[in-house]
Amino acid sequence: MHGLDGYLARFKVAGRALVVGSKQYKGKADRRKLYDSALGLDLEAGEGVDIIHDLEKPLPDTFGQFDHIDCVSVLEHVKRPWLLCANVERVMADQATILISVPFVWRVHDYPGDYWRMTAEALPILFPGIKWLGRDYLSNEKHIVRKPHGATIDGLTYMQKTEVLAFGIRNTDNASYVE
Repeated sequence: MHGLDGYLARFKVAGRALVVGSKQYKGKADRRKLYDSALGLDLEAGEGVDIIHDLEKPLPDTFGQFDHIDCVSVLEHVKRPWLLCANVERVMADQATILISVPFVWRVHDYPGDYWRMTAEALPILFPGIKWLGRDYLSNEKHIVRKPHGATIDGLTYMQKTEVLAFGIRNTDNASYVE
């Protein structure tokens, strides 16, 4: 198994999951189906969405805590991702896990806007309470590498479509894991 789902299969995920950015665009798979118990959250109503909410604002306490967060292809679309990240950490139960995917080199794609590109080194800053068990790059949707590679053609270096993949666990001793 390759790509994002192959990466996720490396780690143990159990319990109640929150799929952040769950709206199904243009044939996008319903990521809620990857988990036994999952709620889909998105900024807009649509197929795959159980909760309509802007995660730049805290999620109401009535939704409780989650054992796993799936945040795939979302952070680039948030105007202030540090707010979303703090709110996601706030709803993570002790020992909760998190899967992140965010573009490093990617075309502009509005859903509804497209604001950011990140490296794997950004995640410990955005999620200080997460111990990262893996922070890698996915090139061309199938090759997982520690650092992305470029190809030089006619003296110019080009990068393949590459995204950051990361999996972590919530820090339960309240110490910061920022590296």
